[in-house]
Amino acid sequence: MDQVEGIARAGGSPQPLYMELIVYATTSCRMFYIQDASAWLEWSSEDPRGQNLTAQEACRMFLTKVLPHIDTYQLPASIKNRCKLWNLHPLFRRVAEGYLYVGESSGLTARFVVEPNRDFRLVSGISGSESAERSHTVLMDNEAVEHQTCTGYNFKISVEMAALLSVMVSTDQELSIGQMHDLAEIHRRLRLAKQSFEDTGSLAPFRSEVDHLVYNMNIFVNIKEKLCRVMSNCKKY
Repeated sequence: MDQVEGIARAGGSPQPLYMELIVYATTSCRMFYIQDASAWLEWSSEDPRGQNLTAQEACRMFLTKVLPHIDTYQLPASIKNRCKLWNLHPLFRRVAEGYLYVGESSGLTARFVVEPNRDFRLVSGISGSESAERSHTVLMDNEAVEHQTCTGYNFKISVEMAALLSVMVSTDQELSIGQMHDLAEIHRRLRLAKQSFEDTGSLAPFRSEVDHLVYNMNIFVNIKEKLCRVMSNCKKY
C-alpha cells in the first residue's frame, strides 16, 4: 500500500480507491461538510478495499491519507478547481501538498456555542427574587409565561387595523365573505408566514402582493353586490 501511495504522490494518477474518495468528496453538495462522517453515508465503492468501509472509515481515510496530498495527484481540471473551494473552509488548513483537517483544534466551533447562564437565561430558571443581570437574553420556555410577558399578545389594536391585518393574512375564501380574525389568529398566521419564509422563501399565508390583493377584494365586492341584486329581484316575483 505504501509503495502504491508513493507512486501516486510522485505525480501520477491516484490509485482507484483514492480516486473514488476524491470524486465522492468533491461533489458540490458535500464539499463543505465532508469532514463529517454523515456526509459519507451514501459512500459506495467498486474497489474491493473500499466496499467494506464504513462511513466513518471512508471519512477518516479521505481526511488523513488523501486530502493532505491531493495536490500531488493528476486530477481532471474540474475537480482541481473544486478543490480550491477548501481554501475557504474554516476547518481546513492549507499545507504543502493539500489540506489538513484541523477540526476542533481551531477553536472555531467553541466561538459559536452558547452556554446557559452565560449567554442566555431561561424563564424557568429565574426565581422571583433573582435578577437576570448576568445575561441580557432571556428565553421563554413556557407558553403561558410568554403570553403574560410578551407585549405582542397584550397590546390592543383598532378595529380598522384588525380589519387590515385580517385582509393581509386571509385566504381567498375568507376574503370573499369578509371574515375578521381575532388578534391571536393574526399572530398565529404571521408566525406561520415568518416560518414559511425562513424555510421556503414564501410568505404564505401572508399576502405580500397588495395590488393583486386589492384587485381580488374588488372582484369579491362586485360579485357580492351582483348576487344581492339578483336575489333581491328574485324575491319580487
